[in-house]
Amino acid sequence: MKTKSIGDGIWVRETRRLRLIPYGSITHVHYSNGLSVVCMGKEILKKLTTPLNGLEKKMPENLFFRTHRNYIINKTYVSNYAPEGTVSLKSGEKIVPVARRRRRSLENFLSS
Repeated sequence: MKTKSIGDGIWVRETRRLRLIPYGSITHVHYSNGLSVVCMGKEILKKLTTPLNGLEKKMPENLFFRTHRNYIINKTYVSNYAPEGTVSLKSGEKIVPVARRRRRSLENFLSS
């Protein structure tokens, strides 16, 4: 599956059509078993072969943050940040790890 980023979302190729996944509906993206998994709360929108680095470059920097080598979060869905290294997301009550070296950057990102 190929992805393309234009405007307000990521275009994802499905079998015979393209589907726009709006940035605002993406709560987080995680990497698992060789696939980038795009999530909207508890719902998995799409599994992509595009690596997280590629998706991170396509996503707006003011909205998304890479907390860990396997996670990108959407700032608008963060409900709680624990300085010892976890972020809670509003929809789906997902707990996401934060790498030690990214904690200060995340604090600055969330406070801006």
